[in-house]
Amino acid sequence: MLDFIRPEARAHLRRWSETLLALGVVTLGLYWGWRSFGVLQWIGWAIAALGAALLWSAVQRARFTARGQGPGVVQIIEGEIRFYGPRGGGYCAIDAICALSLSADGGYWLIEAEGGEILVIPRAAKGAEALFDVFARLPGLDMEHLLRVVAQEDTPRARIIWRRGTPNLLS
Repeated sequence: MLDFIRPEARAHLRRWSETLLALGVVTLGLYWGWRSFGVLQWIGWAIAALGAALLWSAVQRARFTARGQGPGVVQIIEGEIRFYGPRGGGYCAIDAICALSLSADGGYWLIEAEGGEILVIPRAAKGAEALFDVFARLPGLDMEHLLRVVAQEDTPRARIIWRRGTPNLLS
């Protein structure tokens, strides 16, 4: 179907497709809001507001998604992150995550579990975009901070993005 488009351009369009669709929803809502009368005008404004929320979410997801293809497959099944890679893999319960880091080169998620095990997942692995929703559930994680760290250049060491707070025993 899209054989006439270069593979790099196709991958770029696929990465931003949700954003383009949300932009279309905003445009339709604004058109109805400005050009219509009565009930359809109010429906248009509501659709534009909904589209703006979708657009904000879609841009965050597109910024989160890594370019290219990495080794392995990520699955989120019944509260667990599962990674199947060519040289191993692993799993981690979402509730057992105690720290989230990004490798020094920015190519791998380092997910530390309560027992001290570290699950290493390539950012470009198939299905890794599902980690966005998992990370968004972590208590106290600022997604904008995560996206800024992802956008940074390589650093000398891994960057800690989030660590589970320790409960205060003395209150």
